[in-house]
Amino acid sequence: MVVGLLACTALGTTALPTTAQQSTNPTSQQGRKLPLRDQLRAGLKAFIKEDLVFIDKVVLLVEQGKLPRRLVDSTFLWARKRARFNPRHGRRQLRPMIYFQPALTLRAKRLGIQL
Repeated sequence: MVVGLLACTALGTTALPTTAQQSTNPTSQQGRKLPLRDQLRAGLKAFIKEDLVFIDKVVLLVEQGKLPRRLVDSTFLWARKRARFNPRHGRRQLRPMIYFQPALTLRAKRLGIQL
């Protein structure tokens, strides 16, 4: 922190440490919340009909309480990270959906849930 302030002072600019803003409304939720269906479609870049059918099935199972939302969320985050950092494809970014569907299917199967 001191080094950063010294560097900024040497350059003629003043840097102040930033802090996260606190919400003044205690009933507001942290961050922007999207419905699960929209989150999965946008975040996984799902646009093929089969992808959309799979996502609809996942959303239905989550809403029915048969598939844990935490399992879906953790698989979603993993798939997005995996698609971004795939060393075999160089700079070309793959759609996260190609990782999400098989991974979630396998994880759900381990819990005895058929997708």
